Amino acid sequence: MTGKLITAGIFVALAANAALSAPPKTGTAEQLPLFTKAVRADKERYNFAISKGAKFLPTPDGRSFYILWLPPDVSPQKPPPVVFTLHGHGSWAFDEFFLWHKHIAEAGMGIVALQWWFGEGETPKDYYLPGQIAQIMNGIMRAHNIRKHSVLAHGFSRGSANIYGLASLDNRSEKFILLTVANAGKPGADFPINRDIASGLFGQRPLEGTYWMTYAGARDPHPERDGIPGMREAQEWIKRYGGAVKLAVEDENGDHGGFHRNPANVKKALGLFRQLLADQAKR
Repeated sequence: MTGKLITAGIFVALAANAALSAPPKTGTAEQLPLFTKAVRADKERYNFAISKGAKFLPTPDGRSFYILWLPPDVSPQKPPPVVFTLHGHGSWAFDEFFLWHKHIAEAGMGIVALQWWFGEGETPKDYYLPGQIAQIMNGIMRAHNIRKHSVLAHGFSRGSANIYGLASLDNRSEKFILLTVANAGKPGADFPINRDIASGLFGQRPLEGTYWMTYAGARDPHPERDGIPGMREAQEWIKRYGGAVKLAVEDENGDHGGFHRNPANVKKALGLFRQLLADQAKR
């Protein structure tokens, strides 16, 4: 009985966050102080996004923004698969857009880069929590007609550390995510959502049916957390809770940001994503 009550409590908490899926209170991303701060901090990559025709939109709660880009020749009513990406600590959505765009455009896919850091501080309250990210992602995907099981969810560094909770929440609700890429960041055992997962609050196999790719660089300055040892630990964590690690990249020449510095790594991720999309279409 206690387990049922606790599990029910999760859904109550998620329902309380449903306001995040409501229409934004602010008209444009440009009106947000956080957007202005991000532009000033990352002007070159902001200009790059402008040059590619990206859209800047407020998050459903009006607190932050995201960058949206879809191929110019697709119908907004039938958009292609997309990459939903979380930047690293103290970073900006413009960085992720810049790093992904060439590969996404060549693949004929779209991208949603969420600004999930609020621009100052490094405590959990200075970022969206996984439950909030899940609700925001759901609202964005519904608003832009993105289909279920057609999202590659990517997190880098701190974004990776939070992607495990996001994947768990998506798997028990909307199931937009088809492939999750954990890039140089293992699941923190002290994260509240990961403690809930470990305690069985989400069931014994909350990642059942999910597909994963991990990346680690041998030259990462924090190997036990973000490098090869840390990401091998992440792989075991994923498997323990029912997920399938389809590809584990260990780049002997890679450092903390090596996933994008070596285009072959990104091509492997998108190749696996296309394979999973094709397999899904056959069912």
